Amino acid sequence: MKRIARNVYLAFCLGAPLPAVAAPRCPAPARPTLTAVPGDPFSAVPTSDGCWLFVSLSGRHDHGSVAVLRDERGSFALNRTVALSAAALGEALSPDGRLLAVTTLAGVDLLDVARLERPGGDPLVARLRDGSPQPVYAAISRDSRLLFVSDETSHRISVFNLVLADSRRRRAAALVGHIPTGFGPVGLAVSPDGKWLYATSEVAPRISGFPDRCSPPFDAYGRHQPVGVLLKIDIAKAAADPRHSIVAGVPAGCEPVRVAVSPSGKTLWVTARGDNALLRIPAADLNSGAGHLDTDSFAIGTDPVGLAVRPDDRQVWVADSARFVSGRSGRLAGLTGIHGKEKVELM
Repeated sequence: MKRIARNVYLAFCLGAPLPAVAAPRCPAPARPTLTAVPGDPFSAVPTSDGCWLFVSLSGRHDHGSVAVLRDERGSFALNRTVALSAAALGEALSPDGRLLAVTTLAGVDLLDVARLERPGGDPLVARLRDGSPQPVYAAISRDSRLLFVSDETSHRISVFNLVLADSRRRRAAALVGHIPTGFGPVGLAVSPDGKWLYATSEVAPRISGFPDRCSPPFDAYGRHQPVGVLLKIDIAKAAADPRHSIVAGVPAGCEPVRVAVSPSGKTLWVTARGDNALLRIPAADLNSGAGHLDTDSFAIGTDPVGLAVRPDDRQVWVADSARFVSGRSGRLAGLTGIHGKEKVELM
């Protein structure tokens, strides 16, 4: 993971996309704003009313926390920070707005949102552990019952039952099981209808037969590895039998690291970091047994990672990290005209 200087600034450009649980109650920033946070930010998740923003942070000696920001008349300000078990990475807010799951280098910290918003309250609900040395990303099912955690170094996605995790007496049984993946699973996204989980792995297993054309970062020997894979997972099956819940897997360029779903659920967007590309994949092409993959690729910038689709489906935002290029700063890029005459613009 690329570390950046402490006391960095977190930029909110064009307002963050909001979950579709309730109409925004607080005004989004009218222009890009900068807010200082006490650590290195990894992710930011807004509440459905647009009034709060939770930012995962890492600091020195792998200390971690969540910065709680409040919208004050269209400008976010730091309200409080809450210490976590270790350096904080990915976040997921339950659709019912009750729980925030934060992956850390020690596992997953489950936090109560209402207590997060109250100064002085202890928001910790549970600390979930599955034995993985680096859980990195999280997603929660539309019914707020299942938590999915990508274990980047363990070739798997862990599945937790949040109903059990929220109960002290039954918490020990919260881990349902694991979904097998390729190397480096990271990106996770749930379809709008709640039926499917889409997941990226940076390198597909060699038995997949996918093209062997990608160069690993910093490789000086001219070696190649398979392209990455985008998985389609049946969420209902994952609730009972995670190991057998994969419906389909398709090639997704070199080192795919994030996936996002369009509001209609018909289009999947993937950042292929090793190809410096943004991929557009029709969701229908991931049906089991589909023999044709109609993928569009857009040159979006250097080492693209972060990814979001605007709620009106008119633009896709991408964070170009430049993490493997010495002396180059990251930037935010946008793909406009995504339904014809596409154009990449810097923001």
